[in-house]
Amino acid sequence: MALTAAERVLLHLHGFWSAREPARETTQAGIGEASGVLRSHVPRTLRVLSAEGLVEVEEAHLRGRARRTRVYRLTEAGVRRARGMLATLDGTRVEIDGRTMTLGEARVLLRLSPLSAAMALDETGRLRPARAVPADEGLLERDDDLGVLRRWFAGRAPLAVVYGSKGIGKSALARAFVRSVPRTVWVDVAPDPAGFVAAIGRATGSRSAAPDGPRSVAAAVLAAFDGGARLLVLDGYGEASEDVVEGLAIATREARARPAAKMLVLAQETSPAYCRFYGRGDVDAGVVVERHLKGLSLEGTRVMLGGPEIEDEAVRRVFLLTKGCPLYLKLIREGDEDGLRMHSRFTKAEIRLLLYSGGALRASPSAS
Repeated sequence: MALTAAERVLLHLHGFWSAREPARETTQAGIGEASGVLRSHVPRTLRVLSAEGLVEVEEAHLRGRARRTRVYRLTEAGVRRARGMLATLDGTRVEIDGRTMTLGEARVLLRLSPLSAAMALDETGRLRPARAVPADEGLLERDDDLGVLRRWFAGRAPLAVVYGSKGIGKSALARAFVRSVPRTVWVDVAPDPAGFVAAIGRATGSRSAAPDGPRSVAAAVLAAFDGGARLLVLDGYGEASEDVVEGLAIATREARARPAAKMLVLAQETSPAYCRFYGRGDVDAGVVVERHLKGLSLEGTRVMLGGPEIEDEAVRRVFLLTKGCPLYLKLIREGDEDGLRMHSRFTKAEIRLLLYSGGALRASPSAS
């Protein structure tokens, strides 16, 4: 969407009109970075807005700075102008991943600011945010993965499947995602029909008929949505019985007729091909969204281990052995030898080496 420099600045400053303390985002540098206005053009834009009585300037102390700095804020007239723009923008019809909604609805789902949402709207009316959500404080290097889930939830596909090895962070990612999704039902799945149906019953508080083949599995899934669930999360999916696989396939097909039905499956990367309850054609047709989680980068590994004091060679050693798996890195950081032995296939010598490299052990002959 084409916005003038002045309109972008107004929308940006509207987010801070009631702030109790001045922030860097209201300085010229912060305004330029957020609005995409060239730093050399920001003063001129602010002068125009000030002349129109929409913006005012004052000298203020920013937290952590000794010297006073010029900060800008909207006047009452500026707030009214920005709110009028915001109302128009939020009412604009947009398309995101095949689903049509208002821009206001889309930015709430994707956690976008009004300015970010407007700047992500192309000339055809499609919303294409580069990064749908900011980094979650409880996760590391999962911005893009969270963005994929946000876009899926706003789009038309009824099913998303997140694949990853044990300890890679599938459940942590999903927990961060569902914090903003009301009426979520979380189920730790069982591989057999009876256990699967019972688990959904426990999670929803409903009583299901005795399992009787794939249809009972599909009925239990769809009953969760009939009971008011907006999102059904199936955690721990891996090798499953034929009835469970076929039941999920039926539920996926029938969910296509229910625009509000969304199912997120957290699956082991090693799930056998015969346990896939959808086909390549479903992915290509936009019925299913897949995401494969990777381990942390070398720098992410360093951060997860706890700080810059760890030697570069030690970090590389840990990275190569663990492939950046967050669970392993957490256990190494905490010096949890029993946990590593329980949750990994590392040998005793490798565990000692990892703990030593991560700083949990002091040098010893057995750690070399």
